[in-house]
Amino acid sequence: MRKNKIIFDARFFGEAGPGRYTKNVLSALEKLDNYNEYYVLLKKKNWDLYTPANLHFTKVLADIPWYSWAEQTKLLLLMLKLKADLLYVPHFNIPVLYPQKIVTAIPDLIMHTFSTQKGTTLPKPYFWFKKVIYKIVFSIAVNRSEKVIVPSQSVRQEFLKLFETDKYVVAYEGLDPSCIEETDSDLGIRGNFILHVGSMYEHKNIYRLIAAFELLRSKYNYSGKLVLIGKKDKFSSDVSNFIAKKGLTEFVLIPGNKRPVSDCEVVGLRRKAELCVFPSLKEGFSLTPLEAQAVGLPCVISDIPVHKEVYGDSVEYFDPLNPEDIAQKIAGTLHNAEKMKELIGKGYELQKLYDWKTTGEITLRVLNNILENLK
Repeated sequence: MRKNKIIFDARFFGEAGPGRYTKNVLSALEKLDNYNEYYVLLKKKNWDLYTPANLHFTKVLADIPWYSWAEQTKLLLLMLKLKADLLYVPHFNIPVLYPQKIVTAIPDLIMHTFSTQKGTTLPKPYFWFKKVIYKIVFSIAVNRSEKVIVPSQSVRQEFLKLFETDKYVVAYEGLDPSCIEETDSDLGIRGNFILHVGSMYEHKNIYRLIAAFELLRSKYNYSGKLVLIGKKDKFSSDVSNFIAKKGLTEFVLIPGNKRPVSDCEVVGLRRKAELCVFPSLKEGFSLTPLEAQAVGLPCVISDIPVHKEVYGDSVEYFDPLNPEDIAQKIAGTLHNAEKMKELIGKGYELQKLYDWKTTGEITLRVLNNILENLK
């Protein structure tokens, strides 16, 4: 009997965001599926990062940029040559003319809400052109997909407001094992500090966090530092300039502006920080606080719907639009030893609810159901 052939577009493997999702779902499927045949598409950059652990998984070089015209032409031709039965894309960037069945896993609608002119380095006309193309491709991806896997009920509800269909399947994410490794790496940061890990895009709400940190120092007498971990880019440079204008350079640190910060160093910082603070205005699942909780770091985070869905009472919440409330909740948590202990315990318990094996099982069930209907 001919085995089903699935293309797994893993070109994001090893990158942040969709890359972590790609890596962990791929790993889960390798452990779960010993029947279907997979073609795993990779770029040159991540080719050596992945070695198949299952003989049914074969690497295929697809060194084609994301969100490019080549994705709609060269990638399409490559996929057609593979003659697969099904395409699985852990994102929305599909070749829109691909004729076979498609399953996507789309993490959020952040680009619909926060893709603004001030949040880009592109010239204004080109930015708006790309945004129009993005919305077209996104809409086609949703409409063409047999199923769209989303990471939370909150995201599902957001999708339903734009695309009313019954094709959404919720599959919560899990904890990457690399986030709990023992390490002594900590960038040499000493003394007390609160920690934020993530990009500095508009929706991450970093400027209000810095305003809250000012209040934390002036009104609540906090003597520690705020450490912001993220990659060096236009957004982190703008944040650095803002910090300098505020006279806070000594107290608000951005180590990533000097050199890339490794995952190992992030784990080390989490083990030594007092609190994880995460003021994001919009997320799909929001793994960062879960990763902090896994090493016993209490979390104070924004009260957006997805956070309340995923984290329940295992964190302290604040209004992300109100720096005073952010500062008050941070200070109130830091000064309450019993509260800190309670959050640590609940954080450890929460880890039992989310794992990539379950994400993989749901994904495989979706793929198999579609393949069964092809027979």
